Amino acid sequence: MNQRPATHLEPTAVGPRFPGCHDPFWPRLELSALRERLQLRPDTSQAHFEVAAQCAAIDAAREFARWRAALRERGYKRLEDVSGHDHGRALLVCYTRFVEASILRDLREVPHRKASRRGGAYA
Repeated sequence: MNQRPATHLEPTAVGPRFPGCHDPFWPRLELSALRERLQLRPDTSQAHFEVAAQCAAIDAAREFARWRAALRERGYKRLEDVSGHDHGRALLVCYTRFVEASILRDLREVPHRKASRRGGAYA
């Protein structure tokens, strides 16, 4: 059978999906959990979300490159290696929040909030 190889743009299997990042130092953020946590509007397309997530992961890796370099000089291969320390957990939170904020910025939206009984939005 003559099949062409899958590219990074073509889904190859059903299961968790992650935005790609060229650097394995940074944690992989599962797309469906990320989308749920961001509470995106239902009309936000999956393709638009995935492109925003990819760009956000690249921007975050660029923004935190000095941290990565400093930790790699100390022998750490992945951010998870230092997540047991307070500073490692703080960097993981900063990285994750940066990705989330970048996605929202790229999609130019605020999280979708459910209406309260009084008709107003709540956080």
